[in-house]
Amino acid sequence: MNEAAQSLDFFRDLPPIGEPRFWEISPGRRLAWNEYGDPGGKPVMYYHGWPSSRLQARLAHHLAQERGLRLIAMDRPGMGRSTWEPGRRLATWPDLIGRFADSLGIGKFGQIGVSGGGPYVLACAARFPERLSGSAVLGGAVILDESGLRGLHPAYRMLGKVRKLPAPVFSGLFRLASVASRWQPGWPPLSWVLCTVAAEDRRLLLDSPELWAVIAKSFREGVRGRGVMTDAEIYFQPLDFDPGEVRHPIRYWHGGDDRNIPLASIREFTGRIPGAELTVEDGLGHFSLVIRRAAAALDHLAARAND
Repeated sequence: MNEAAQSLDFFRDLPPIGEPRFWEISPGRRLAWNEYGDPGGKPVMYYHGWPSSRLQARLAHHLAQERGLRLIAMDRPGMGRSTWEPGRRLATWPDLIGRFADSLGIGKFGQIGVSGGGPYVLACAARFPERLSGSAVLGGAVILDESGLRGLHPAYRMLGKVRKLPAPVFSGLFRLASVASRWQPGWPPLSWVLCTVAAEDRRLLLDSPELWAVIAKSFREGVRGRGVMTDAEIYFQPLDFDPGEVRHPIRYWHGGDDRNIPLASIREFTGRIPGAELTVEDGLGHFSLVIRRAAAALDHLAARAND
């Protein structure tokens, strides 16, 4: 089977979404999670994009199952069904994931970050590399400053500039986006948005209604929480560690035609990390890179888990 056929096959006939499970972080605080793939397989923590949710990992169910991987996906605090945590920082993520893994009886695990989940992979690699069997990032976000907004997708630039406004300002915006996400991507206003993404992204989303349905459902689940912009603020916080000291191997894949997170940004970001290995895929955009290279990333994690 050729690559194109494979990429349009694995997200069909997915299992039902199912109700989330909950882990009590502390009294009154819960983390929502689901798992996909092989329940008895090697554990891999899945960090979703922004704005999205644990349901995004459902796309990789069949790929993980075929590779003997247990894919564990959680809503970050304030996203989806997880309890909001005001003032949350990237620095608190490794402790949260470490405790979550402990609660599941998991010692060593792999991790994969998609888009906005990328910095969370790096944070864990910096904090406890000895617990990680392998790390992969697909279309990863970077840590930003105000000048770093240039080159990002227009929607990211707009939200980045107004992110400090009161949370209720964004409620109506995300409600409207949730309604629009139920339409087919070929219809306005979604068709207008598609004009701003890479050609391969546009082709894939227009030709694959099953794919769009999963992405849209994960988006709607993610923005139902009250912490969407709290989660966005993470990408503007300075790191509490030196990337130059991270030697745990992290495999990055990025689309050469990514219009969401420009290639120049990820080149600069990974260039500061000794353990990073960046593979650039010419002709692929943001969404198409994630779909086309999901199998490669999970192959990498499966091989590392069996070393």
